[in-house]
Amino acid sequence: MKRILAIEQLSKNFISWKQTTTTLQDINIEIKDGEFICLVGPSGCGKSTLLNIIAGLEKPSAGGVFLNGNPLKEAGPDRAAVMFQESALFPWLNVLENVEFGMKMAGIPAEERQNRAIKYLKLVQLSRFSTVPIHTLSGGMRQRVALARALAMDSRLLLMDEPFSALDSQTKEILQLQLQQIWWETKKTIIFVTHDVEEAVLLGDRVIVMAANPGRIKKDIKIHLGRPRQAKSLDVTYVVEEVKKELREEVERVAKAEYDSDWSIEKISFLANSSDYMADGI
Repeated sequence: MKRILAIEQLSKNFISWKQTTTTLQDINIEIKDGEFICLVGPSGCGKSTLLNIIAGLEKPSAGGVFLNGNPLKEAGPDRAAVMFQESALFPWLNVLENVEFGMKMAGIPAEERQNRAIKYLKLVQLSRFSTVPIHTLSGGMRQRVALARALAMDSRLLLMDEPFSALDSQTKEILQLQLQQIWWETKKTIIFVTHDVEEAVLLGDRVIVMAANPGRIKKDIKIHLGRPRQAKSLDVTYVVEEVKKELREEVERVAKAEYDSDWSIEKISFLANSSDYMADGI
């Protein structure tokens, strides 16, 4: 596979109250065409900021992002489509009209818009809901509409910022399996931000673990597992624990900055009393 995206020596500073905070520092990543990359890290490590810079929604303070060797300086649907935690659909439009909206803004002719929208609604198994108002859909269905809308833009990159985090566990598991299938069929290059290590291992070809304060790459882990992957399977669980080992130190370091000075994760314990069990004596 050829390289499609390169992030080189990228840093991002924010200035507030006359103080400069470095959110990202010296980020270097190479991504091949068709790869599925997952970013994990503690809160505040800059995962979403990095995604916004790749999308062209924010500018780096230093370094750059290169798409097929060309500097990526501004947002554009031909470069990257973004899917957020909230579906951000328009309630006054039906399902089909929401999927068509981005294409309409890009000036794509009506017939092509409709054909693409129908194609991707079929891919996310929502074609029979094309004329349904958005407010009647469940949270999982809305995220599938948002995914169809992002895919319909036919961008080179699909950027996903915790798109399943607000969903219940059953819906989330279904969408994780469906996304694996869609990625396999479309061969899109996907960069997926998540706090869920198991989700990252389920979905990614690589899991990039980020450190915080400032945000930087701690480890780039190749996931050598076949697809489709199932949650709670032994091989997935083993890799999840390996990734968590890399992440645990960073999470604890961030937590120590937010708790009392004598806090440590080892002190958190729950001592169960046998008399507390409802099943005792049965």
